[in-house]
Amino acid sequence: MPHTPKRVVPVGVDVTANPDGSVLITCDPNPAEVIQGTSNVLLVFTLNTSGYRFPTAGAITLDEVLEDFPYNSWTISNTQAALFDHNRIADTFDYTVTVINTSTGVDYVVDPEIKNGGGGTGGD
Repeated sequence: MPHTPKRVVPVGVDVTANPDGSVLITCDPNPAEVIQGTSNVLLVFTLNTSGYRFPTAGAITLDEVLEDFPYNSWTISNTQAALFDHNRIADTFDYTVTVINTSTGVDYVVDPEIKNGGGGTGGD
């Protein structure tokens, strides 16, 4: 049976507030892997920690403008955001996840990676 590439890549986002006041954000998986040959992939980020939310815009941002990611991310809800990926280029890309503490309004960020397998044929 041939392998069908996944067009939706789920990424869990967890926030840990440490006793010293520091905040640790983890994304799982990291890197988020997009299978080679898969076109038009949606990376879906789910925030699993209560007391935090995604901003209404810019929850997921690429560290540089890239043709594989032609659109800004969009926030679906306080706990879900998405990013479109053509997956044409095989490479590892840095991105930033931003979450907001709902009590204080303070933003926190983490810089995980997306590992594109490339070979996607999606286009404009």
